[in-house]
Amino acid sequence: MEIKRFAALLLALVMVFALVACTGTPEESKTPDTTTAAKPADDQPSDTKLEDTDHAAWVAHGQFLLADGTENGWNGKDSELYKASALTAISMKDAKDLNEDLYTALAAKDVKYLYSIDLLFGTNDAGWTTKFMQDGKKFLANGSYAFKIAQCSVDEEVYAEDQWISDPKTAHAESLTPATLFIPAWQEEADENGFSWADNPVVIGGPGLYTLVIAQYANASSPEQAGFGIALIKKEDKEGQAYEEILQYVPAEHTYGIIGGFNDWGGDVAMEAAGDNAWAGEVELTAGTEFKVRADADWTYSWGDPNTESGNCACEADGTYVVTITFDADGNGTVTVAAK
Repeated sequence: MEIKRFAALLLALVMVFALVACTGTPEESKTPDTTTAAKPADDQPSDTKLEDTDHAAWVAHGQFLLADGTENGWNGKDSELYKASALTAISMKDAKDLNEDLYTALAAKDVKYLYSIDLLFGTNDAGWTTKFMQDGKKFLANGSYAFKIAQCSVDEEVYAEDQWISDPKTAHAESLTPATLFIPAWQEEADENGFSWADNPVVIGGPGLYTLVIAQYANASSPEQAGFGIALIKKEDKEGQAYEEILQYVPAEHTYGIIGGFNDWGGDVAMEAAGDNAWAGEVELTAGTEFKVRADADWTYSWGDPNTESGNCACEADGTYVVTITFDADGNGTVTVAAK
């Protein structure tokens, strides 16, 4: 009998231990298992639109086309075209959805405002040319590849440009997509390739439909630090204007003339040889009249004052002036203006 009682007790103890192993203690059974519970992602970008609180609109300028094929223009266009050219505020999440590399570049910045617009570059002929650098070589591009952005105030549907991007001394912009966008040197004096802040940004990704994204950073622009970043993400290739590599310029192989507001930018005043690699011409100018020197009565090659926003020369008083262009050994031209 004693053996049977011992065996029954032993069996009861085994059952108790088995039950505890399956269900845990009462305290343990009240604690939920959180090891597989979903955790909120801490690396997701914000979906808050980074809209400018200082300006009424950001507007695209240049002789490219809007996404619907409408011909765009510089300042002076009508209110309806200004509205159609206005950029839309986007979020960092929008930027990530558009392009992962772009988002990575923006995430490294302290972005204050963020805008975008779809535009057609290089699909039409603007009637003039601009220059850019790529892989250490200088190229000529149709003017339909050049652009700027303006931060505008709006008064009863009348737009006024308050700030150009990029702009001398106030808006240092950097390219966030160097393979598709050339940004000239942000400096007053032209660099070794002849570029300064007087030059426009140029699309170098070929003709096509692009999403242009522009960010304003929290830091102010300075020579050492960009205050804006611009990116171009290509959405679709198009037929359009070809780029042309610029070979070393040989001054003696060309003729030169002066053109400007004094002749309604038509009909060059011929310049004559004035020494080694120099040509000069005489013109009557009124104060503030803008003008340039160009080669072969064409806009493929032209020279002015790189220290002005327009890139044109101007005089301060009415009078007769001698305009001279002089070339260095590398074929870089410098224009000087002297009262006669």
